[in-house]
Amino acid sequence: MKAIVAPIFVLSLLVSAQASAEVTLTLGPCVQTHVVNGDEKNAVSGESLTLANGTQQLVVDCEAMLGRSEDDAFPESSETFVLLFDAADAVLTLSAPRLQTRQQMEAFNQQKDFRLVNAEGEALSYQIGVLEKEGFQVFRDYSDELEAFNRTSSPAALRMQLPGASAAEANLTDATPQVGEQGAPDQETVRQMLRYWYLQADRKTREEWKNWIQSSK
Repeated sequence: MKAIVAPIFVLSLLVSAQASAEVTLTLGPCVQTHVVNGDEKNAVSGESLTLANGTQQLVVDCEAMLGRSEDDAFPESSETFVLLFDAADAVLTLSAPRLQTRQQMEAFNQQKDFRLVNAEGEALSYQIGVLEKEGFQVFRDYSDELEAFNRTSSPAALRMQLPGASAAEANLTDATPQVGEQGAPDQETVRQMLRYWYLQADRKTREEWKNWIQSSK
């Protein structure tokens, strides 16, 4: 019996450790997502997302009831933003200020003051940019817009040539590691490329990649 119980106990520990090796992100009041790490994901306030450890890129906005009173309040959405941050083995909350008037919404669009905190209430740093739209759009293709955004110089972009993009569409200087004075690739470009390909990989490939990195130390 002991010979059977021991492997089961070890297996349960491994499963528990693997399950904890992830990020849980809860959306605060008014916050909603449209794309999560390259995949369309519509999640609303109060919902939680389970994310693999590493770099996270979210397309989000904030929807609130605005008006002088509850009787004339009407749902309105903020600008759409791209958030980029790194997290591992954490329980996080993404929230926005309480928005009740159009003036507050306009200030939020300008200040982009989301708050990203861990379970201890400590703030995490993030990069943010506006996902611009052209003219009036009833329906938006956030995935296509994000691909275009990721070819910009925004600090929230994963700056590299995306699959299917032609040389004319992409910034090739961002897609190719730059060589410094000592002949070494520019590490900022390398970091951006690693982020991008990590987000493109499925969970199995990510685990293989992490195991390879551990074995290479």
